[in-house]
Amino acid sequence: MDNQLSLGTRLLNGFLSLMVFLLILVLAAVVICLILAVFGVF
Repeated sequence: MDNQLSLGTRLLNGFLSLMVFLLILVLAAVVICLILAVFGVF
């Protein structure tokens, strides 16, 4: 089934997967920073 997808579709899927990964990374960093701020690190 992968050979039926066009190059643009595969490229878009890869890009969106990367963006979702980066979004999760940023959200995790925000949570970690909030926890560190509660403990007075910052």
